[in-house]
Amino acid sequence: MKAQRSFGKIRLTIMLGSTLAVGFLLGYLASAFVPLVPRTQPPAAPSASTAPPPRLSPSEIDSTLKAAHASLDAGDLKGAWEKYHQVLFTDRNHVEALTHLGVILMQSNQPDEAIKLYDRALSLNPQYAHALFDKGQALQAKGDAKGATEVFRRFLALVPPDSDDAKRVKEWIAELVKSSRSAPNTGDGSGRP
Repeated sequence: MKAQRSFGKIRLTIMLGSTLAVGFLLGYLASAFVPLVPRTQPPAAPSASTAPPPRLSPSEIDSTLKAAHASLDAGDLKGAWEKYHQVLFTDRNHVEALTHLGVILMQSNQPDEAIKLYDRALSLNPQYAHALFDKGQALQAKGDAKGATEVFRRFLALVPPDSDDAKRVKEWIAELVKSSRSAPNTGDGSGRP
């Protein structure tokens, strides 16, 4: 009788151990597919919640944008990221929120992802000067002098020529033109021989 109980306990232990091992194996295999899921936020700003944010009324969108801008200005990228996403959950084509998410991605050293958001905002409103300004800076940071100059010129066509931003952009264009003239021309746009 004792032998049967011992054998039953051993069998139960083996079954539980096997079940746990299979569970860990399945979890491990599932984790191998996590990189296939596109990132929806920068690594510096992980989301604390998986539940979608509530939809906002028009007045709540304005106040959430103001709060997001304040968070961004204060350096709270995670807080700003979440607030801009809350706006986009209500209005997925909100060009201001898209553009500012691009700013956060630039600050997180993700210029390619930022440019995608600027392009999305500009596809919705090609005259949105802020997205042009930020896209020009992203292209400039990537070393794409030609692309940055083109975008900056589009920006200049939309803003008063004597504004501070216009003056700054004109200086950047002059620097880009000067640097592209002094760089060896290889035909591939890289400036490398």
